[in-house]
Amino acid sequence: GFIMLSRINSLWQFYLAFTIITIGLSFGTFLVITTTVANWFVSKRTKAMSIMSAGSAIGGLLVPALVWLIAATDWRTGLLAVGIGFWVMGIPVSLVMRSRPEDYNLLPDGTPSDTDSAQADGARQSDGRVEVAYTTREAMRTRVFWQLVLAMGAGQLIISATVHQIPALTSFGISRGVAGMVILGVSLMSLAGRIAAGWLGDSLDKRHFIAVSFALQFIGTIIFCYTSSIWHLIGFIVFWGIGFGASIPVRFAMLADYFGRRSFGTIMGIMMTFSTVFGVIGPVFVGWMFDVRGNYREPFLIMAASILISIPLILTLSKPGAPLNIPGRRRPT
Repeated sequence: GFIMLSRINSLWQFYLAFTIITIGLSFGTFLVITTTVANWFVSKRTKAMSIMSAGSAIGGLLVPALVWLIAATDWRTGLLAVGIGFWVMGIPVSLVMRSRPEDYNLLPDGTPSDTDSAQADGARQSDGRVEVAYTTREAMRTRVFWQLVLAMGAGQLIISATVHQIPALTSFGISRGVAGMVILGVSLMSLAGRIAAGWLGDSLDKRHFIAVSFALQFIGTIIFCYTSSIWHLIGFIVFWGIGFGASIPVRFAMLADYFGRRSFGTIMGIMMTFSTVFGVIGPVFVGWMFDVRGNYREPFLIMAASILISIPLILTLSKPGAPLNIPGRRRPT
C-alpha cells in the first residue's frame, strides 16, 4: 500500500492505496500482535504488553529521520522507504511468530503441559488456576464490557485530537520547529511510561493504574491549553507523555484478565471499533470548534473534560464472574 501510494498519479489510485494500507494495518499490526501477546503471557502479561507497545513509541522516534528524508528527496521517496521498511521488518517477524502456546503443547508463560490440558482452550494458567474463557457474545452481555467501551471511547476522544497539537501550539505562539520537538519529547516520555507500566502494572490494581494515567493526561492537557513558556511545554511533555504511554499496555492486559484468551482478539476488535468511532469524532470536533471559535484552547479544554469521564468509569469496574462455558462447569438447563 505504501509503495503504491508513492507512485500515485490520480485520485482513484490514492483511494486504492489507502484502502490497501488500512486493510494491512487492520489485519497485520496492533490487534494481531496484542492478541498473540495476550495468548502467550498471563502472570507477566502487562510487562509483555509494555515491551510490545514500546515498539510504536520507538517508531515515533524515527519520524525526524523520515522528515529529513522527505526534505532531502521528496514525499514519494519517504513513502517508498516506509513500504520497504514494512517488508524488511514485518515479513521476517511474521515467519517466526506463533499464535498460541497450546499449539505447541505449552501453557502461557512457557510452562509445559500435557496434551489434554493444552487442548482445553487455555483452561488453566501456568500456576494451575482455572482461567476465564469468555466467548464474544458472553463478554458483550456483561456490564463491564460496555463500561470499558465508554471509558476507552471517552479517552480516545482526546488521543485522536492530538493530530491538532502542532497547529494548536503554533496558534499559541510556539514555532513549528519547537512544536515538532515537543512531539518528539512526548514520544520519549510515552516510551518511558510504557516501560514503567510493564514493571508496575502486574503488581498494582490495573484500575487504579489506568485512572492515574488518565489523570496525568488531563493535567497535561490543561497545561497544554495555557502554554506560554518552555516550562509549560516541559510540563505537558512529562504529564501527557507518561500518562498516555503508561495506559496503553495496562488497558489491554486488563481486558485479557477480565475476559480471558479464548475470544480476546474478537472482543478487542469490537471494542476498538467503538473506540474508532470516538476517534473520528475527536479531531473533527476540534477542527470545527477552531473554525467557529477561532482558537484551539476551548476544544482542547472540552476534550480534557471528556477524559475525566473515563476515570470514574474505570475505578468502578468490577471483574466479571466466570462464564458458564469454562471447562468443568455445566451450562444450566
